[in-house]
Amino acid sequence: MIIRRSSETPARLWSGGTTRELFIAPVDSDYADRNFQVRLSTATVESEECLFTPLAGYERHLMVLEGEAHLEHQGHRSRDLRRFEVDTFDGAWQTLSQGLYRDFNLMVRYGSRGYLTHQLLSEQETLHLSPEPALLRAWYLISGRVELVSGEVLAAGDLLVIEPGDRLGLRSLQASQLVVSTIAF
Repeated sequence: MIIRRSSETPARLWSGGTTRELFIAPVDSDYADRNFQVRLSTATVESEECLFTPLAGYERHLMVLEGEAHLEHQGHRSRDLRRFEVDTFDGAWQTLSQGLYRDFNLMVRYGSRGYLTHQLLSEQETLHLSPEPALLRAWYLISGRVELVSGEVLAAGDLLVIEPGDRLGLRSLQASQLVVSTIAF
């Protein structure tokens, strides 16, 4: 189990705004070198229009957390996204983004599969996960607070990663919204 606190993930500039890398695997990989298997990040798009960085060899999943986005995958399709809607697309596509929004990103190297979903936990709701040997699972708290069985408390902006084979129990201390990432290797 890995916990990444919001305070541990500094904001970095990119052509359309700012981004925070929440998780990258393998541990010694680097986004700039394009040698990662999986990467989780958030981004704030502060430019009305910008081009996404091409990522050949990767499948991209983008979920809008705030605002609305229009993605134009040039030569392929376009997609309008509202809060908690997801678009999955080839990282090699030339993608034009329009709109001001905040998003959550999952990038996986082809050969693996990724999924993003939104989950709402009501106050005092509990969640128990069994070990899954071929799945990496992560929970990003959009809002609220949850407590792990270990007693650690996660707040908005924190990320919890459950590695293959790990189990998990948690309880929502207040109504909480999460992005759930599931990666199958």
